[in-house]
Amino acid sequence: MRTTRRRILAPAALAVAALALTAGCSGSDTEKSGPVSITVAGMPTSQQPKQLDAFKRKITDFSAANPDVKVVGDEAVFDIRTFQAQLAGGKLPTVFYVPFTEMQGLIARQQIADITSAVGADSAVSRINPSILKVTKDSNGHIYGVPIQAYSMGLLYNRDLFKEAGLDPDKPPTTWDEVRTAAKAIQTATGVQGFASMTKDNTGGWVLTTMSYANGSTIQSADGKKATVDNDATRSALQFYRSLRWDDNTFGSNFLLGYNDAMKAFAGGKVGMFVQGADAYTTVVSNMGMKPDDFGLAPLPQAGNGLGTLGGGTVAIINPRASANEVKAAIKWLEFDNFRKYSSEQEAVADAKAKAADKQPVGAPALPLFDQATTDQYLGWVKDYVNVPRQNYASFFATAQSVALVPEPPTKAQETYGTLDTVIQAVLTRRDADINALLTDAQRTVQAIIDAG
Repeated sequence: MRTTRRRILAPAALAVAALALTAGCSGSDTEKSGPVSITVAGMPTSQQPKQLDAFKRKITDFSAANPDVKVVGDEAVFDIRTFQAQLAGGKLPTVFYVPFTEMQGLIARQQIADITSAVGADSAVSRINPSILKVTKDSNGHIYGVPIQAYSMGLLYNRDLFKEAGLDPDKPPTTWDEVRTAAKAIQTATGVQGFASMTKDNTGGWVLTTMSYANGSTIQSADGKKATVDNDATRSALQFYRSLRWDDNTFGSNFLLGYNDAMKAFAGGKVGMFVQGADAYTTVVSNMGMKPDDFGLAPLPQAGNGLGTLGGGTVAIINPRASANEVKAAIKWLEFDNFRKYSSEQEAVADAKAKAADKQPVGAPALPLFDQATTDQYLGWVKDYVNVPRQNYASFFATAQSVALVPEPPTKAQETYGTLDTVIQAVLTRRDADINALLTDAQRTVQAIIDAG
């Protein structure tokens, strides 16, 4: 869900005018003696002067280290309404940013550059977390993009409530049956609601989709042409909700919760567990005041045939018309722009020191962007500045490199989630709600949304 709304780090409006920010480079990529020229999307607008200055400084620093490459900034950002037309017309910058949801379709249609040959063994790209990098690969293992940001869904839980209920906070639930048992224990021992879920503003459908993946099915076909909402995995997730609501009474009484509602309830100690993005620490601890030691994070429980967890993020793609030299230059830029702190101790320490000074979390739990060796090296460099209790998230980190990431539905995800919101609300507010009938209706509705799109 957040892939389209929160995760593309660029201005909100699409602008296609490019601004050359060259820092002393001259010539063109067609001249053998001149630098290779590339355009890169995501340049801040003049209405963002601080960000624009930082962007210009970064290009200056890059140019000093890579005088053979000329970088041209471009304000273009992803817009689903215009993206395909730009791509077909050859109007995209050399480097452009798209959500995870776009990747497999772009690969299947051969619309973006195969960058496999430009990714050397010593490249930072080759060390990206395999479960994340998989989003950019075809069935033959060829690479078509560089993930620069990623998140996954997990089980958030209150460690203090676990202790009060006699549960081991270092051994969180690994199955949905264990989640149900823990919810009952929390509510019996503390009187606090054992489990919660977001249910409105498309967030309920987002979480239900996540739980469908964990139970063994997607809600759309891989090509986004067919709705698959009416399946046993989604049915199991809804029956789980029904059991907690009507049999156990551990689901609370407010069934119109949005994103901020659920986060505030969790931060305030009013909910024992809920499914949410694994990168929620900053929001609930730094921004909403939850005690750091109370924040618990576990991998999303998986059924025996679970597919993995819903994941999203941003991928840098390279224009298919780019030359081999332009592709190599683009990868150089992407590594410089995004990954320096993972390859330079000096950069890592400077970044961590600045964040700690600003009282921002260093080492907060999130889906690791890089493989274990690179992640461990980075954490070793910044160990003196880590200010979060990482030992409390050991179970999440233990599976972060292996639990598969399943992208969000490729077609009309938000509209699909909105349809599922109403299904969840019905199950939680009507004891006699017919889950089979609800899914049959949702299947028809989602298919109509897909067809209209």
